[in-house]
Amino acid sequence: MTNKNDIETTFDPSVIEPETKPTAPVIAPIIVPADVPLTQTIKTSKKEALPWQQQPTTYIALAISILLALIVIFVLPSLIGPPDAPAVIIEPQPTSGNTVQETPFRDAQLAKARRESQDSLSQLLEKQNFLEKKNVLLWGKTSFDAALNKAAEGDLLYRQRNFTEALNSYKDALDKLIVLEDRIPKELSTNLQKGNKAFSDGNAIEAQQYYELALAIDASNAEATSGLERTRTLDNVLAFIHQGTDALDDQQLEQAQELFQQALKLDVLHPAAVSGDTQVKALIQSRGFNNAMSRGYLALEANQFNNAARAFRQALALQPGNKTANSGLAQANNASAQRTTRTQLNNAASHETNEQWHQARDIYIRVQARDSSLIEAKLGKIRSSVRADLSDAINKILQSPLRLASAGVFKHAKRLIKDAEEIRSPGPKHKAQTEQLKQVLNIAITPIAVELYSDNSTKVTLLRVQELGLFSNKQLALKPGNYVAVGSRTGYRDVRIEFQVTSKGLPAPIEIICREPIS
Repeated sequence: MTNKNDIETTFDPSVIEPETKPTAPVIAPIIVPADVPLTQTIKTSKKEALPWQQQPTTYIALAISILLALIVIFVLPSLIGPPDAPAVIIEPQPTSGNTVQETPFRDAQLAKARRESQDSLSQLLEKQNFLEKKNVLLWGKTSFDAALNKAAEGDLLYRQRNFTEALNSYKDALDKLIVLEDRIPKELSTNLQKGNKAFSDGNAIEAQQYYELALAIDASNAEATSGLERTRTLDNVLAFIHQGTDALDDQQLEQAQELFQQALKLDVLHPAAVSGDTQVKALIQSRGFNNAMSRGYLALEANQFNNAARAFRQALALQPGNKTANSGLAQANNASAQRTTRTQLNNAASHETNEQWHQARDIYIRVQARDSSLIEAKLGKIRSSVRADLSDAINKILQSPLRLASAGVFKHAKRLIKDAEEIRSPGPKHKAQTEQLKQVLNIAITPIAVELYSDNSTKVTLLRVQELGLFSNKQLALKPGNYVAVGSRTGYRDVRIEFQVTSKGLPAPIEIICREPIS
């Protein structure tokens, strides 16, 4: 029994109206203030509503169920005997519906084979693309088709999810393509060789086919490119070569050379054109060499040494180092040198006859420089040098006769006269020179009257002659030469007078007077 002071909390699901049924129970406690003493015991309802999982009956029912299950599993089989009929073996049947049989190892193997197949297929496609760029259908079609057929078998097996067999097919196809790829260098070399052979045989069409096939394999091949270009002019080149060969057989060398040159303009590498041009050049060179040698020997016989030397040099230009041409040139040069030497010696002797000693000496020096063993040139040089030096010394005195006033120069002049008089077979120029020197010497020792005057206050000295002292007028006899008179006077500046005495005397008396006082 409860009163209004009791706190009730109840929940009845049936009380909830359909249109306002909540999704969860709502507990609404009502708290009313009590007017009982605080020490009074609060009584609650003995029947509290609990969830069924927490009710004691639920636990009891669960325990009974577990006990019955244990009896059925462990006790009941031992109480029931075996059946009289034989056991029936039931084969497992494929499950349907939601039943799944998992095979992870087999799936992993299939996935691995699939990946390997895809990798092999990728390599296969890469090789296929490479070979197609090398125009494999032109040189390996059968093998290439066989490889693609094998790859198609692999595709069929792949679609059937037979990845292992598909992988084997792909690998087999890839191996076939690799073999084709390995054949590329040999195929290229073989086609180049066949093209070159056809080109050498003069078959332009066949050579063109092989070169084009080689370029299909390797578009950048320089040999195939050059060969293909050369096939376009091959027929014309062969025609020029044929004509050039005929002209060569007829010894028409210039015409043959022109024809071979025309062939080389079209194909600079054609061996027949190169060989023919080389042969013609050699024949033309040999002909020119022989002609030059003939001209050289004819010029030697005619003593035309310069022409001979020129011809032998032309021969050497055609055949450098040829011993015969070198010998002919040496012979021409020696003969020319000998003639030149003889001519120069004759010229030097002529200069000596004309008493042109300097010219003669220069010629002898040149001859001796070319051939120091020539005694004639050596003696001629000594002889002409002595006469040239003697002539120069005499001329030097004749040009400055006043130098004879010096004792040393006068003595040297007398020795020159002696040397000049000892010359055997003197020429007219030498004799005239010697006579002039003698006359100059006589003049040099003949005194000339000279008049000097002063103011009788200036002390006069004639340097290197004598002191003249004080005088107003003085007469002297002086040899031709240069003189210096010095005058001095106390309180005046000294004076210095230079004068020259010649064989004609002085134009006027010499004045020596100190006129400038010292301030």
